[in-house]
Amino acid sequence: MPRYIVQFNDDFSNGTPYCQIKVTQGETVLEEFEMSFDDFAEAIMDSRMKSLKPQKIMGMVKRKRLRSIVGKRRIPNPLTRIETPTLPVNCVKHIWINRIKREQIVFVEIPKQQWNTSYYNTSLEMVGFPRMLFGYRIRGQEITSLYIFAVKEKGRIKGDTELFKFPFANVSNGLVCMGGNIFPEITDLAQLSTLHNIFFTAPSSSCYFSEGRNLSGISDLRELYTSLQRKDFPDEWLQTKQITFAECCKRF
Repeated sequence: MPRYIVQFNDDFSNGTPYCQIKVTQGETVLEEFEMSFDDFAEAIMDSRMKSLKPQKIMGMVKRKRLRSIVGKRRIPNPLTRIETPTLPVNCVKHIWINRIKREQIVFVEIPKQQWNTSYYNTSLEMVGFPRMLFGYRIRGQEITSLYIFAVKEKGRIKGDTELFKFPFANVSNGLVCMGGNIFPEITDLAQLSTLHNIFFTAPSSSCYFSEGRNLSGISDLRELYTSLQRKDFPDEWLQTKQITFAECCKRF
């Protein structure tokens, strides 16, 4: 139920006294505005008599319309209007986790292609990677977590799209270990369109890699990388996570 907080200013030295009204629900501010004391009193009376016909009150005719609110400042009701920020290219989904704390997650699709990467100190050119979803969890201007899931090439990503394990290393249950690599501050979500390049250029280790990570049958990560140089990643090598995209999103 909405809560109404009213503060009065009884300082007559600067003219007509006014009051500030704030409407909240939980920690969310639904509306906030300022009006004169006379307008506030009339608004209260109007709300009590809105079902009655216009009539004389204390020798004056009750008006059908409220006076103009002075210096009003309204905050859109989040229950009726939710607007996303400007989204990056290839954005699949945006979720507000906590709007008050400015915490959100953005999923960006990375097409299947060959990427230059490195394994420890060894540079590897044109290694085939599957189609992927990068999920950036952001609080304020900071990327707090990065998630990566593989997706087979089957058209548009929807809620019932099956997700697969990232077939290489440095990812555990979808969560990426970036080591000492740091993402820049996010002042515009459009920056997320290119931040996957930081992941690919960061040296890979064997962290979290195992033979069950994919269905290639190759247990050595270096051998796996070299076998995929200048080749597309075979979708049949992907290991399912037994979860859909919609089910994944509900966990955030």
